[in-house]
Amino acid sequence: MRWIRGLPATAGLLLFGLVATAQEDEALYPAAQCAALWLGFSDYIGGTAEADLGRAFRDVAVRLSGDAARVDAFIAEQRPLMSLMIDAHVWEQDEDSRDIFERLAQTCEAFGARHPETRALLRAE
Repeated sequence: MRWIRGLPATAGLLLFGLVATAQEDEALYPAAQCAALWLGFSDYIGGTAEADLGRAFRDVAVRLSGDAARVDAFIAEQRPLMSLMIDAHVWEQDEDSRDIFERLAQTCEAFGARHPETRALLRAE
């Protein structure tokens, strides 16, 4: 079971590898990545406000890319990794997972403040 301890860090590396690939496309990073973060967070805690925020970031990503299928595929790939990262942060007190979550949440907040789909939801928090 020792391999489980390395899972959060491995997921983080996979996450950042995908983010690095997506960074050239603002529709995927940060828009779709933020959608995956908040939808994954919602999956983890069962929160509706987080799900609403995730859907709003998805709407931004679709507007920027014009390709809903591509955005949805990216979100579907990343969403379970976000839940895994949050689980590692909460239950294992994994510092890398916490750092990734905090940085991504800050990125999402700054990015979301510039878009009408997300702006009001971010102010409501």
